[in-house]
Amino acid sequence: MSIPMKNLDSKTKALLRDPVKRRIWVKYQCQLRHVTMSEIATEAGVTRACFYSVFNKTYPRMEKVLADFLGLEPAQLFPERYDEDGLPIYRMGRPKKSIANGVHDNTRSGYSNVHNGQVV
Repeated sequence: MSIPMKNLDSKTKALLRDPVKRRIWVKYQCQLRHVTMSEIATEAGVTRACFYSVFNKTYPRMEKVLADFLGLEPAQLFPERYDEDGLPIYRMGRPKKSIANGVHDNTRSGYSNVHNGQVV
């Protein structure tokens, strides 16, 4: 069902770096193949909403499903999510506010003994 497209030209590579243009390009590629993204999701055994989340956050399984359908590697389709070796870059989410501000709260109640930068 997929068409091999291993070699991408520079315009397509640049297009795939922009998340908005990438989504439009993927939708266009699906239309060329007369397949909807919902059908790809059903074939992968996930809901449509679950499948569409691949465009908003890192989701290696769905990245692989979509890339396989398009005849690409996941690193080609989502270049900002993979390193030079094609391995996923795992980001650890946002740090806790207390750690980001340099204040560590180790009390059970959640209240800190630091007030305006001074230990109380």
